Amino acid sequence: MTPTPTQRRRQQTLARWTRRLPGYRVALDEVLPRVRRSATLSDLAWRVFAPRHGAGQVDVPMRAGRAVVGADVSRLPVVGILATGLDEPAAERLVDQVCALQRRLLSFRPLFVLDLPVFGAARRHDVPVELVVPRAVFARGAHGDPEGWEDHVARRVAGIVDHYQLWHLARADEGVLSPADERLLRVLGERLPRELQVHAADEGQGPG
Repeated sequence: MTPTPTQRRRQQTLARWTRRLPGYRVALDEVLPRVRRSATLSDLAWRVFAPRHGAGQVDVPMRAGRAVVGADVSRLPVVGILATGLDEPAAERLVDQVCALQRRLLSFRPLFVLDLPVFGAARRHDVPVELVVPRAVFARGAHGDPEGWEDHVARRVAGIVDHYQLWHLARADEGVLSPADERLLRVLGERLPRELQVHAADEGQGPG
């Protein structure tokens, strides 16, 4: 993101202030090169000074859906649910099932990646849906590459991972979330910060 003029002026002011600090030249000319040459020191510096990026530590602007509420819903990890080749009833059941799981676990925010625009179900739960082109459309050559459907999905998913900062991409073959992915979402709740204020929409407080 390009900084605004105000942000740029603040950055320049901070940089000038930092350069006037005692020991700045020593840190720049001697300490920093040693840290860069040492794998151990580089790892330590990353762990100490890098922004927190674990589950529940990153504030990602994306709606959480109607199932969960609370002051910290924007810190719930975003989990992509990829499912293609479903008919409309199966796709809607998947949305219902995942949102019910979200309400029980209170550990994630779902983002559905589908090839069918089930916007009615998405609006009912107030969850986001990203679309990929159906395989049959590619098979007809409508996009210039009848064999390129897998690459299309891969490119779309790569962009979605970047844009929404996905914590995980789950698969829902035949419209059912895999047991391994469901277990992962259950374990994810154990990794969230204890102070996270999130609870089911019709409850006054969170679990435990």
